[in-house]
Amino acid sequence: MTWLEDMHLRDLDDGALLEATCIRCLYMWLQSPVQLLIKVEHRNVRLDEVAKNLACPRPHCRHVGVRLALIKGEDTSGFVGGMP
Repeated sequence: MTWLEDMHLRDLDDGALLEATCIRCLYMWLQSPVQLLIKVEHRNVRLDEVAKNLACPRPHCRHVGVRLALIKGEDTSGFVGGMP
């Protein structure tokens, strides 16, 4: 079971972004979970279903099926501290 099969679209934070890459033309775009929730019929859709049914927005491609990657907008500062 992959993370795409395990995670639902409604589980993602509003600050998270999904990087979608078309399998045929390799066009890459970013989408927020809110934008995708507007497009789907129900809230319980899993991310693997989104990847299988999402169409490429490029004008002459329109291929259905993408690769998804999760991009988190969190602060990734390093650990600052030490031992006494």
